[in-house]
Amino acid sequence: MRYKQIIFDVDDTIIDFAATEDFALHSLFNAHHWPLSQELQRQYHAYNQGLWRRLEQGELTYEQLSEMTFHDFIKDHFGIEIDGKKAMDEYRSYFGEAHKLLPGIKDTLKFAKKQGYKLTILSNGEKFMQNHRLELAGVKKYFDLIVTSEEAHYSKPNPHAFDYFFSRTEIGPDETVFFGDGLQSDILGAEEYGFDSIWYNHRHRKNTLHLHPIFEVENYPEFVKLMQNDFQKKY
Repeated sequence: MRYKQIIFDVDDTIIDFAATEDFALHSLFNAHHWPLSQELQRQYHAYNQGLWRRLEQGELTYEQLSEMTFHDFIKDHFGIEIDGKKAMDEYRSYFGEAHKLLPGIKDTLKFAKKQGYKLTILSNGEKFMQNHRLELAGVKKYFDLIVTSEEAHYSKPNPHAFDYFFSRTEIGPDETVFFGDGLQSDILGAEEYGFDSIWYNHRHRKNTLHLHPIFEVENYPEFVKLMQNDFQKKY
C-alpha cells in the first residue's frame, strides 16, 4: 500500500458544513427574533469565513473569535449590544446537533477500513462538538484517532497542529495522505508539512493558492477509485 493512514477533515469533508451552519444560524436568529434575510445570511457567511481565515493564520484565538463573531455582527447590523460569548455558546449548541453527512462518505469509510487503512481526523474545531457530531452521524466508530485544534492548541495549517497529530499516531507523514476540502487549512497545511494530500473539491472552487495536491476529486466514488488503484495514477 502506498499509504497506511488517511487523515480526514470534518466540516465540509465528512459533514455538510453549509447545511449545518444554515440550521444553526436560523435557529439562533429565530430564538432572538432577529430577522435573517438571504442577503444578511450571505453577509454573515463572508464575515465568518474572514474570521476563520484570521484564526488559521494565527491572528485570532478561539476565545477572541467566540467573543467577536456575533457581538460584532449583531451590533453592526442591528445596533444591539449582546453577550458575544453567550450567543456563540447558543449557536454552538445548535451547530452540535446538526450532522448531515455528505453523499458517499459512509460507504467510503467502510471500504477504506476493509482495505486496512488507519482512518484518522484532524479538525479545526472543538473536541466535544466534533466527537459529538461524528457520533450522532454514525461515523465516529470508523476512526482510530480524532484530533482537534482545541487539543493541539493550534489550527491547521500551522505545523504545530500536525506536530501534535503525529505525536498521537505511530504512522509518520511519509505513509500518510490528507483528504480534505480546505485549501487554506488542509491542503496548504499538508504541503507545508511535507506530506501528500487529496483535495476534495466538491464545491468546485478554484485553486487560487496554486497548491499541489496529488489528486483532486469532486465526490466520494472518485476517492474510492483512487484507493482501488492504490493512489498510483489517475483512473
